[in-house]
Amino acid sequence: MFKKSSFWVVFWISMAAIALLATGCSKKSIIYEEAAGRPVVEAKKEMPPPAPKMEPPKAPPPPAPAPKVEAVPPPKVEAAPAPFDLTGMRIQFAFDDSSLSTRSKENLEKIAAWMKGNPNVKIQIQGNTCNIGTSEYNLALGEERATSAKNYLESLGVDGGRLSTISYGLERPRVPNKDEANRSLNRRDEFVPMK
Repeated sequence: MFKKSSFWVVFWISMAAIALLATGCSKKSIIYEEAAGRPVVEAKKEMPPPAPKMEPPKAPPPPAPAPKVEAVPPPKVEAAPAPFDLTGMRIQFAFDDSSLSTRSKENLEKIAAWMKGNPNVKIQIQGNTCNIGTSEYNLALGEERATSAKNYLESLGVDGGRLSTISYGLERPRVPNKDEANRSLNRRDEFVPMK
């Protein structure tokens, strides 16, 4: 008998639980129905506020310009001077004179043009004389002759810093001083490139 009564107790408890569950579900549906039946104005109040307007993302700033790279000029290579026969440009002087003849000026103009085209060239102007007179006199005369040539080259635009003078007087004859023809060849200026 106890078994029958316990069966019924369990049966009735189960039924009560099912009824409670069914009653709870119906209340929920009523709540939903009530919310659905409310006026629209009330429903708007419960709605969350609209999301703030988002501005479109800003475009990234343009990239900084690349730094300018200046081209480095190649190192200057000193060009060898153009071939020029300075020996053939010697100039001659009259006896006991340091003034320049027309032909001497023509040769100096050729030397000036060559030097302008070769800005790294320096020359030494060597003044010479024949053997007439004392050594001291001829050294001074040789210096006057070399200076005459230098001054004329400078007047043509050659930088004086590229020109040097020296006098050998009668010490370096081009030919032996045995007669006037040879002596006239020894009255000269010669030009020698310098390093």
